[in-house]
Amino acid sequence: MADKQKKSGLKPKLQKAKAKFFKTYYSNPAKDLKIIVTTGANGRDITAHYLQEILKGRDKRTGLVINPKSTSDLYKQLFKIWKTGTDYAVVSANSHALANHLFYGMPIYAAVITDDINSSSIDSQSDDERAILFNTKPDFSILNRDDSNYRIFVEYPSKTATFSYGNDRSADLKVTPGKIYKMGAEATLTYNSERFEVATYVTDPAASLYMGAAAMTAFALGFKSEEIVDGIANYEPKQPAEK
Repeated sequence: MADKQKKSGLKPKLQKAKAKFFKTYYSNPAKDLKIIVTTGANGRDITAHYLQEILKGRDKRTGLVINPKSTSDLYKQLFKIWKTGTDYAVVSANSHALANHLFYGMPIYAAVITDDINSSSIDSQSDDERAILFNTKPDFSILNRDDSNYRIFVEYPSKTATFSYGNDRSADLKVTPGKIYKMGAEATLTYNSERFEVATYVTDPAASLYMGAAAMTAFALGFKSEEIVDGIANYEPKQPAEK
């Protein structure tokens, strides 16, 4: 048991050293980027794509990173995004990225949890792994109100605000699933008494929740409903369907 604890204690120390090195090597790209991280057992990639499309409505150069493999990979991709002069970088983080502390010491603008408790897990993530992300104290936290672990994650502090989305009537953004078609899905979203329809080419049964996660994040960042509707509709997934 002691050996296991000793090894787990080495990982953050090693990651801190790596983060310091690549931060300097790549000229600290995070200093000028608003980094949005999506994570969860399901839907993190789709939500990241939605957010990229929404952000692109204002900034055509918005960057996207899907499941970085290592600290060097993450910093390299952020550096490329930073060089374009954009303000935003959207990163989809799997359990590997979280467990290996890839975001150690990095300012996170928004942390988004996409877990859907009613769907099967594609990428099993522990509470401890997701807690690593919230320990970065993001400016905004976006949580799935339907997640069985919501009450755990809502206790983690964010610098500015924590918002929720979901089917639960107490969610800040209420998601009402609509029809699922062969080529897409619909949903109704309600936020601050505004009710509007969204549609996607994604056919995942939980697509309504992923649209809700992206919409709540966008509202937190100051976007309008029409920008959200257009951004979500603009995402056309490749085949086979992404996570």
